[in-house]
Amino acid sequence: MYSRACFSAIGGLEPGLGWDTVDEVRAMMSGFVTRSFTHIRAFHHRPQGAAGGHLRARWAAGRAAYQTGYSPIFMLGRAARHTLKAAPAFERRASAGLLLVAISPFPAGSVAGDGEICPPTTTTATFHDEVRMALIDESTNPEKPRPGLAPLIHHGSRNDAFSFWKLPEQWRNALAAENEESETVAENFLFERYLPEPQRRPPANLRAYYAIKRLIPRTLRHLLNSIAVGARRHSMFPNWPCESALTEFWRTWMQRSLTVLGVQDGWHIRFWPSNLDCCVVLTHDVESPAGFDRMEAMADVEERLGFRSAWNLPLAQYPIDWKRVEKLRARCFEFGAHGLNHDGRLFRSEKDFALLAPLVNRLAREHGMRGFRGPSTLRRAEWIDTLDIDHDSTFSDTDPFEPQPGGTCSLFPFFLGRVVELPYSLPQDHTLIHVLRRNALQIWTAKAQWIASVGGMILVLTHPDYSGFEPFLGEYEALLKRLRALDSAWYALPSEVAAWWRQRAQMKLFVNNDDYVITGHDASRACARRLSDEPLARWD
Repeated sequence: MYSRACFSAIGGLEPGLGWDTVDEVRAMMSGFVTRSFTHIRAFHHRPQGAAGGHLRARWAAGRAAYQTGYSPIFMLGRAARHTLKAAPAFERRASAGLLLVAISPFPAGSVAGDGEICPPTTTTATFHDEVRMALIDESTNPEKPRPGLAPLIHHGSRNDAFSFWKLPEQWRNALAAENEESETVAENFLFERYLPEPQRRPPANLRAYYAIKRLIPRTLRHLLNSIAVGARRHSMFPNWPCESALTEFWRTWMQRSLTVLGVQDGWHIRFWPSNLDCCVVLTHDVESPAGFDRMEAMADVEERLGFRSAWNLPLAQYPIDWKRVEKLRARCFEFGAHGLNHDGRLFRSEKDFALLAPLVNRLAREHGMRGFRGPSTLRRAEWIDTLDIDHDSTFSDTDPFEPQPGGTCSLFPFFLGRVVELPYSLPQDHTLIHVLRRNALQIWTAKAQWIASVGGMILVLTHPDYSGFEPFLGEYEALLKRLRALDSAWYALPSEVAAWWRQRAQMKLFVNNDDYVITGHDASRACARRLSDEPLARWD
């Protein structure tokens, strides 16, 4: 028996062996209580595998364990027990099959294959209608807020489609009805509300991992993370490495709005200053003393190619040489807060956040840090807005490989309450090098080209811990050379992009025939363009 909420949260029943375990585990992972009726007894008169054979049965059991999301360590013990117990040789081989399937990489379809990027080109209207209706349904039937959590409050800046495009003010009233619905749909992407509520916060099982993390050698930790990611049940949405659902929503809304207005074209304020076509931002998370020591080497490469970047430091994880920080600042690099430690505590509970957030705020203020990224990209959207920061880069456009998977589907900045969110949009170096063991440069390049083609923000997230030495430093340098070769790109720091997005949000566009006027602070940097010439809005 299932409650309606529970049945919806677990995604229905899995067809195949192990369904009765899968549903129970998913229910518990989603915060529901399960119960066994021990007074009811069931007798199995046919041993497992009697119909199809032991090898096929163990293989199916391994697949069921994979779908359930069992820990790789548990599966090692389980397979060892089956293998070592007194049993015929064929059954021991079958037990090995159970292990192979349980820890094998996740099935194709949720991510592109090695050497493939598969940027989305078209998606069926049926799919997007279903997504849109699902999102609206959730927003019109919201969950009751948890005690102590304040909903995100807008501070004069919005995430609606009219504000995103910055259309002529003469159109505002005529598009009011379409625009009101657009913000609801957009924020279900941006705030990850398409996920069940328990998945929009750090997983509860991370507490045990962080308790022993320091005891596990880094190489072994990478291996276990890779196995765990491979064994994880992956969602088909958002797609990786490219997800176009939100960009297609912006485009579709624009086309529909032109139809409502009875016009075929119009003007809007361009997304980036100085009439530039796309944006490139470099960021780094510095997770260890070894990574801190490699900052200068990466900074030298960036400076030689005309870049500057932002470095996010965990403020209580290891001793920080602030004199070295100031030397890099003098070279026009900037620094942000990366929480306190990679221990999972900051966003673990309201009690932990209330205790630790003031310390994060104080240390960040003392060292002039206005940017933030949550350790291990753990997050709670409604809490980030309460930190004393100007901009955040904790969210991704799509990242199913982090401890808290998900994604905003956005290739542009947006507002997280009063904070400007700058989602990272290229796959992390750690993910490609240690988890997936893919060709990082190939995937980075292909996705960067796709983002540039729609005029978005290419926000890079790398770590000197992993990319600050050869051969990975060479791959990073090759990426920078390809980013530098992009036509009409704005190369900016996170603080500069956040400041621009705030300024653009306050600007207004007035059009008279083919003449336009943009008002607002620093409006001289802004340019207007016909929608038919804007890459994101093109419908040809």
